[in-house]
Amino acid sequence: MNILFEIKYKIIEDKRDEYLELISRFKSHYINQGITDYKIYQDEKNPLEFTEIFIFEDENAFEKFEEDSSDEINEMLTTLVRDMVLDQKIKYRTKKEIN
Repeated sequence: MNILFEIKYKIIEDKRDEYLELISRFKSHYINQGITDYKIYQDEKNPLEFTEIFIFEDENAFEKFEEDSSDEINEMLTTLVRDMVLDQKIKYRTKKEIN
């Protein structure tokens, strides 16, 4: 059963270019870690609002993702939240596929 992990936030307007550069590093990192179903969406009505979507094949893959956090990814996440996310507010949701 697939697990969908969603991260939603708004970025600070003048940080957009930095954000896009950082997100490119996230994508490369996740691909190197074998995470192939990772996408980033921009809201059509609010171009400063983004949603990251991960899809994992099962709960074990999702748990491994949560546990296998490297120093590199932790530094990038810190930069994202501290320097780019509006009011440092992030919404997380985990959803399970139904049969």
